[in-house]
Amino acid sequence: MLNEKELMSSLPLTERLDAAGYALHPVGGTPLEALVAASRSDSGLYDMAQGNVGQLVVNIGVMANKQQPFLGCAEHDVVLDDIVATACDAVKNHIAVARGVVAPVVKDLYSRVSDSLGELTRSSLLGMEVEVQGEPKPLNNGALQAAIRKFERVSFDSPSLSLALPDMTVSELAELAGSGSGSLDGDVAEWLAAKGDGFLSRVWKGMFQQGSDAKFRNFAEWVGDRVEGVDVALAVFLFTRKLFEGKPMEGTNMSLANYRGVLAEFRDQAGATLCRALDKVERSVRSGILVRDIVGAKTVVYEPVYRQFLEAGGTNEMLFANALTMPLATSLDAILAKKDQLATRWNTHTGITKTAEANKRFNKAKELLNHHFRAQLSDHIDGADGFDHNRDLIVKLFNEQLALVTLGDLDDLYNLCLKLVCRSRYFQTDAERILGGIDRAKRENPTLSVREAATVSIVDYIAFWVASMLRIQHY
Repeated sequence: MLNEKELMSSLPLTERLDAAGYALHPVGGTPLEALVAASRSDSGLYDMAQGNVGQLVVNIGVMANKQQPFLGCAEHDVVLDDIVATACDAVKNHIAVARGVVAPVVKDLYSRVSDSLGELTRSSLLGMEVEVQGEPKPLNNGALQAAIRKFERVSFDSPSLSLALPDMTVSELAELAGSGSGSLDGDVAEWLAAKGDGFLSRVWKGMFQQGSDAKFRNFAEWVGDRVEGVDVALAVFLFTRKLFEGKPMEGTNMSLANYRGVLAEFRDQAGATLCRALDKVERSVRSGILVRDIVGAKTVVYEPVYRQFLEAGGTNEMLFANALTMPLATSLDAILAKKDQLATRWNTHTGITKTAEANKRFNKAKELLNHHFRAQLSDHIDGADGFDHNRDLIVKLFNEQLALVTLGDLDDLYNLCLKLVCRSRYFQTDAERILGGIDRAKRENPTLSVREAATVSIVDYIAFWVASMLRIQHY
């Protein structure tokens, strides 16, 4: 039955519509029209109220709730109960289809497309990096530098890797690299911790356990490696200067003279390599050379000069732009002198690159959506989900919707998949409104359970159904 509270709640909207010159009417042939007719409200009730809104509400309530002798209740209640019963069954069916049939298809399409997008090549901008190359910390030790400088006049050579020394544990190798000097051993320990346990074992096996086995690298290649060459030379130097003082290790099968001769060659060449590394750093600092190398998308810089660069207001973006500019600047002063141009260059480059990559990704995403949607259809047996599919029509509808997709739609890939599936494969259902309402309720209220979000969505869905039975008229 209609009560006064329900009727009064409609007055604010009624007054606003009336002030604007609009009226709401039920659409002919709809359940709402039947319900309005059953309330038996007409213009006569308004005349009886003589403009008194409160009285009008009372009159409508009395008329709508008047019991009909042949029904034993108000006609309004009979019609309303019938509408509720019909609507409940319909809504239950729509929910069952949306959650049991459509939602799994949407989730599957979303999973397929998102997985494929995740396999796409990363942005070229994300691939650019600065590698700060500093020499191993023990090389800053004055006593070690003095020992190394004894070999600065040694001519370059690549000793034969003929040693076949026994296996040693990581702890034994770390002890072999020690000197007995507290400050130097502390630096060595810190350096080895950064390099990791496998480093010393790799050097030992590769350079001291070759024997007659096939060799993948010669001595010069080991110490000349761009990434680890100086570290390798340092490890070899520390090993050999201690090994040189002792007897041949067990199983070496070499005379003392030959054994020390090979170790001396290793030590001398490793020391000479470390001298060249120290000289290179000293020259870079004196001349202000910042950029050591460009390797692909990586800019390698000298650590001491890089610190000066940052203190002077330099940024990695300047170095990225410098790597894209010809001629390439390598000195600190040259790069800082054109920092404004480099900033502009980088901004332009990133803008163009991001746009190009976004467009490329957008086109690829559309291709993937099309591919996986068709794959789903191919995997499906008509009627398996309760629907007989006109595949040509579905593909046509899908292509029409896909043509409307914009770059911004990719920000919410799940919702995009939902729209495409619901507007093509299940266009004859109300699944988009129901599932979209659940998703929207969860986003707006993250604390809601799925069941609570579904309730919110169904309330909105029913409100939409009722609103669809109204027409607005200007007078």
